[in-house]
Formats: sequence, C-alpha cells, structure tokens
Amino acid sequence: MLKSEKLNWLSKIRQFIFFDTYGAMATASFLICVLSGIVLAVPYDINKPYESITFLLITNPSASFFRNIHYWSAQFFLVFTILHLWDHLKAGTEKNQTQGIWLRLTISILFVFFAMITGFMLKADADSIQARRIITSLFETIPFAGKMIPFGFFGQEGDFQVIYIHHIATATNFLLIIISEHALTLSSR
Repeated sequence: MLKSEKLNWLSKIRQFIFFDTYGAMATASFLICVLSGIVLAVPYDINKPYESITFLLITNPSASFFRNIHYWSAQFFLVFTILHLWDHLKAGTEKNQTQGIWLRLTISILFVFFAMITGFMLKADADSIQARRIITSLFETIPFAGKMIPFGFFGQEGDFQVIYIHHIATATNFLLIIISEHALTLSSR
C-alpha cells in the first residue's frame, strides 16, 4: 500500500470514529431494538395486551430483561439519531446526499417517533390508552379526512392489531430500508 493510500484509509477511519459515531450508535441501537422486539413479539397477545405484558413481566425474568433492552435501545436509537442529524447539519455534510435521500431521511424521523408512540400504545395501560385517545382526537380535528387518519394509523379503539402491525412491520421495515440506503450511500463514497 502506498503512503498516500494509507493516509487516506486512516483519514476515513478517523472521520468515522470522530464524526460518524452517533450514526453507528443509532444503527446499533436500532438493530438491538429490532432483535429484542422479535423476541418479545412471540409471547405478545394483541387480544389481551395489558394482561400479556403483565404476565410476561411477572412470570419470566428473561422476558423482563428483553423488554427493558427493547425499551432502552429504542430510547438510545431516538437520541443518537437526533445527535447524528445534528452533527450532519452542523458540519454541512447534508449536501453530500441527494434530495431524494434527504427527503426519505426526513420522513424517517417521523417514522422513528411513530414507532416510539405505537410501542408506547402497545402497553395498553391507562397512560397509553389516554395517549391514543388524545392523538386520535387531534387527528380528528383535521378537516375532511379527520376520521379516516386515526383509523388508518391506530384502528378501532380497544383493538391493537393495526397498531401492532404498524409497529412491528410498517415502521420497522421503512426504517430498516432507509438506514440501509443511508449506510450504502455513505460507504460508496
């Protein structure tokens, strides 16, 4: 390897360590969240969500561990995603991405919050049911489509199947695609 190639390679490593650490941490947190979510999806019962989670936490210490891993990795994913975005905007590197990718990355921030709120709603405790009612009533104030929007996002009140599908499939797959696309555009440079 030539000396200039070594310096270029070391420069890329240094840039990754000192600039892109938040992106790597966000990606790692997301992957941990997805894997722990897969473990939790098996015993979760959408017909009795509160009882399902309560039974899981009381009778199975390892399930409690995975639920905590799932919760905290989601929190870290949100924080590191925001820090990663802040780093890119502060350094002015958003110009390195195409407008289409930036549009999808911007929309993905909404999907991160959507995944967080649907995960909160899936607990089916009093707080999450109240949050669902508040968000539904906010959507219903939108003219013309106000009644259809909350039904499309959350389904009927008392039914958690639509929320569950959006949480484990829609939001997760969309974020997985966007994160993969973002990582591939960065690695191709």
